[in-house]
Amino acid sequence: MTDVDPDETLSRLAMLCSPPPRPALAGATESKFGAVPVPTSHVRLIATYGTGCFDEFLWVFAAGAPNAHLDIVERTRLMRAAFRGKVLHDLNHVPDDCRTVPDELVQWGGTDNADILAWIPKGEPDDWPTVIIQAGQLKAVFSSGSSTATVLGLLDGSLRVPFFPSDFPDIRPEFSANPYA
Repeated sequence: MTDVDPDETLSRLAMLCSPPPRPALAGATESKFGAVPVPTSHVRLIATYGTGCFDEFLWVFAAGAPNAHLDIVERTRLMRAAFRGKVLHDLNHVPDDCRTVPDELVQWGGTDNADILAWIPKGEPDDWPTVIIQAGQLKAVFSSGSSTATVLGLLDGSLRVPFFPSDFPDIRPEFSANPYA
């Protein structure tokens, strides 16, 4: 699942799942993760939706989020600390040119089940694929698309993750900055 056209991918996502009229944090997306730039498609995703949750399950993060639970930098720091010294064998199943170690991953999203969505920062940022890592069991699913393409694939059913709940996604997915407020 690669992005044919990132703008078209975002448009298809917006048609499937309406963005909020005033996305929270839309202005804080220019930040970087340390010296690593945030991919342009993710900047556009956050500018359109803000940080928050798709279908009361799939959360997207942004650099500079006031809530540490939604901040790429903080979530990545915690993920790397949790994985330090561990071997994630399922990361060996990603394509050869995307092989990585946990200390290189950048977490851009997560789920209510504590699954991790992370970029594999290989090549140009706009070409970074995503790995979805199952909480606890540490199984992984590879997505060659951007964060936006991955979210779209998950919501339209073209990307299936065997460890996600069977009732996700909903027929009419919704986005909320805080679905539990």
